Amino acid sequence: MKQMIKLYLFLFLGFSLLPLLDAGASSPQTPPIHGKIQESEVREFIEHYTRRFSEMNLEAYMDLFSKGALENRTLPYTDIREAYRKTLQGSHVLSMNVSLQVVRSDGETAFASGRYQITQILKMGRGRVFQGNIQWWLIRQDGVIKIREINYGIDP
Repeated sequence: MKQMIKLYLFLFLGFSLLPLLDAGASSPQTPPIHGKIQESEVREFIEHYTRRFSEMNLEAYMDLFSKGALENRTLPYTDIREAYRKTLQGSHVLSMNVSLQVVRSDGETAFASGRYQITQILKMGRGRVFQGNIQWWLIRQDGVIKIREINYGIDP
């Protein structure tokens, strides 16, 4: 009986210490999230979008776009990147605010639209304000939400 208790105690301690022994080993990555894009995810994504735009970090901003993305139904990813790079080059400050009006999700795609306002202070010191309607078509790509298409206009 004593040997049986010792065996159970040994097994219990051995299994309870396994996670500690394995702490240095790399744990597997969390599997990507799949499934329907939720409204809360879209709203969070748009917050990230406006923040990254305003941070003026080209790589972080472009990371939000799918490599097959289009802007205003015509500009491909490489042209979007170049346009934003030029905008950054001439800007001292960029700030963007978005007011979402519609968020719709169907499967692994989502649509969001609203109004935007961008304030740009150029390196020359002059300021400009742009505003208008904006639309995003979003996809889930490898478990991450990305922009498939973005369309916007500028109010006269």
